[in-house]
Amino acid sequence: MQQELFEPVTQRKTQSLVISSGGKQVLTKNQQAFNKLTQKIEKLHKDIERRQFQFDTALQIYGNDVFPVKSRLAGYRRQLVTILWDIYKSKKLSKTDQRHLKTILKDQVQELCSQMEGGPDEALKKMFAELEGISFERIMQREKEMMKSELEEMFDEMEMDIDFDGVDLHDEKAMAEKMAEVRQKLTEKEEEDEEQFKRDRLKKKKTAKQQENERIRQAVDEMKQKNISTIYKQLAKLFHPDLERDEERKLEKDVLMKELTAAYEAKNLHALLTLELKWIHKENDHLESLSEEKLSIYLQILREQANDMEHEMYAIFQQPRYQVLVQEFGLGVQRAPLETVKAHLRDLQNMDIAFKSDLENFQSPHALRHIKRLINEWKNMQWQNTKLETEFLRSGF
Repeated sequence: MQQELFEPVTQRKTQSLVISSGGKQVLTKNQQAFNKLTQKIEKLHKDIERRQFQFDTALQIYGNDVFPVKSRLAGYRRQLVTILWDIYKSKKLSKTDQRHLKTILKDQVQELCSQMEGGPDEALKKMFAELEGISFERIMQREKEMMKSELEEMFDEMEMDIDFDGVDLHDEKAMAEKMAEVRQKLTEKEEEDEEQFKRDRLKKKKTAKQQENERIRQAVDEMKQKNISTIYKQLAKLFHPDLERDEERKLEKDVLMKELTAAYEAKNLHALLTLELKWIHKENDHLESLSEEKLSIYLQILREQANDMEHEMYAIFQQPRYQVLVQEFGLGVQRAPLETVKAHLRDLQNMDIAFKSDLENFQSPHALRHIKRLINEWKNMQWQNTKLETEFLRSGF
């Protein structure tokens, strides 16, 4: 039996948890509900794996393809700003074009300052100060003070004492540490509120019906744990690697034991039943023999599991390693991470080509002519935007 039981996993077909009538009788309501829930959980497993794969692939594309193009574009923009600045300072344009060029420069310098790792260099800071009439450092200080004020106000409303004094709000590491402190305090507050709620409930005298419902709930919880523990103990005896002498089988059992323990600790009944079906019963027939009482308990556990998995599905984008995607593309990235990153990459690649071509023109002997063309294109774009805004306001929205 051992040899048959532990044949290579790759040779086994994945079995679904389905109660079959076998043409003998109609399934009971609980049996039908069991089948629906197990099918839902199996679909959620696939959906979660697919979603995780999409986010992982999107993150890989961002790191391998998007980030290098962004870095290259930042370099192009830095060259462009230097060229436009020299033209602006030379005053070879008309007063009107000079004014428009200044506005274009402001936009480019602001964007470049926000993108440069470690902050802008001294030359860029000088441009910023002359164009804006205020130093870059002063603007950053104002932003920090505003952010600090907004954060403190928000946490005051939540009745949380969070001190941001001495914290650089633009330092990702410092802010990550502070947010970890916030999460810890939120957890402590939730636990304290829950304990207070329990104490308040204990103070109130329970009705006979409430006492009976609580007794039933406790009994059901005990039965849930008992059934999960029974399956775990049964499989643990079978999978325990210390009982195996063959080294190859021992390694396989070690993997299965870890899989079993993870399922037990997570109260993952679906995984436990799947392991039980795969390694002990071999067929679905034993599912048909489950009593209505046991089925009722299983249904409650499976409903809770399905609910947890739905939450897990929608919370994938909140995982720390995907925060770079959220910061770059906003919360909308959760709907279609892979498509969002691929579309962004295509846009960046087109910008890369356009920027490279523009730089070649701006560095040519006919640079002034190309600068004037750039200003005219910018003016047309501003006119189109103003026209759209006017039409929008006239429409009554």
